Amino acid sequence: MRHLPDWFRKDRDLGNLFAFPSFPSLPAFFDRTFAVDVKDAGETLEIEAEIPGVNREQIEVEVTDSGVTIAVKVEEETEEKRERYYRKERSYGRSERFIAFPVEVDAEAGKATYRNGILHLSFPKKHREGERKKKLSID
Repeated sequence: MRHLPDWFRKDRDLGNLFAFPSFPSLPAFFDRTFAVDVKDAGETLEIEAEIPGVNREQIEVEVTDSGVTIAVKVEEETEEKRERYYRKERSYGRSERFIAFPVEVDAEAGKATYRNGILHLSFPKKHREGERKKKLSID
């Protein structure tokens, strides 16, 4: 190992070799997508999304028969003034997730609340009239 260049030594940490540069001007929110939990709560389908640090007005929820799209738009502006120095930066970003409904729901009757960084969506399940259950024998 003595004859190999420093950058080739196996004891050197190469983890940062393929790291992407960080952009400090972008909001930390866009470092990753937001977490979503989908839960079957009996008569309803419950969806919770962790979206901390944003206002209710920055969240869009669009519902179709097949699923729900949650989008978050963030606009950030910083301004710094000093003697003979002025800096103004703007950053815009959008993060979006589509969650497919695992069961049939009544999209029109859905409800949404946003408190303490958690978006909670609730959709009543559709029940088919005359739906019957039948046990199948296993061969």
